[in-house]
Amino acid sequence: MMMIKKSPLRLLFTVLMTALLSACNQGGRVDDKVAASHARYDGPAMWKITDHDSTLYLFGTVHLMQPDINWQRRDMQAAFDDVGILFFETPDDEKSVLQTSILQREYGVYTNGERLSDQLDGINVNRLTAAAYNAEVPLARLENFKPWLAADILTVAGADIAGLRYENSADAQMRIKAITAKKSIRALDTVETYFEAVAKQPDWVQMQAFEETIKNFNTLVSDTKTINAAWLIGNTERLETDVLIPAQESSPELYAALFTQRNKKWVKTLDEFMNGDTNAMVVAGIGHMLGEGGLPTRFEDLGFTVERVRRLDLPN
Repeated sequence: MMMIKKSPLRLLFTVLMTALLSACNQGGRVDDKVAASHARYDGPAMWKITDHDSTLYLFGTVHLMQPDINWQRRDMQAAFDDVGILFFETPDDEKSVLQTSILQREYGVYTNGERLSDQLDGINVNRLTAAAYNAEVPLARLENFKPWLAADILTVAGADIAGLRYENSADAQMRIKAITAKKSIRALDTVETYFEAVAKQPDWVQMQAFEETIKNFNTLVSDTKTINAAWLIGNTERLETDVLIPAQESSPELYAALFTQRNKKWVKTLDEFMNGDTNAMVVAGIGHMLGEGGLPTRFEDLGFTVERVRRLDLPN
């Protein structure tokens, strides 16, 4: 039986990413906006949280990227140099990868003789067949997986063919930078978080997300690149209005599980960290930074000083 051997974070984003991509509005000349923003030294969005003796930077990321994106800016590097600790969404060591594989089998595989296609009507069986062919994933192997895991396999495989990989992402590269610089690395969540948030969702929630995956599979690559282009220039307004809000409306159950509840938990952890006098950086998906429930707004509500970092004195 085929299973995915990959880090927990690569699993963590995918089901909600389905809703994000299906809601993506590709209007406008993104290339022109990227060029104009580069002229203003814009880069991926980052926020600075401070109290009387501590600083916490929030650096939003996207989890699948093409290899040729030049995203590392001097303002981010200055913040990185200012901290001794980096918080990532999940651990990424050998133990966590093994644990992910075990939990995949526990929560993602049919054990009673059911098949994925048994849950689909004729139109969606055809869509699944086409998506599996285009992602170069044997359809017979997908039949064993529950909707949330099948959606993950198809999304990652389809993106990988186009060079959109986790290894290229800011998350992966920032972790390498932290290890190289001998920074302290911490995780905001455990491996179990994803499975509690997604794999335990009701069957109809999982199936709704899966059907969106196969329905919009042909635009997966172009939509991901559109999101990445907006992220690259720090266009949080577009990401929130055209992507995040429609995703929240499309699947409020998944949105609450993957964003609202986790953000609430993370802020509690980070608030306790701010009781000390050490500087740190949070490296997490840009969706966790946006909207009323995003980390910057939650810190504002707690009384911290919050500012968007735009270092025009450091040409990017």
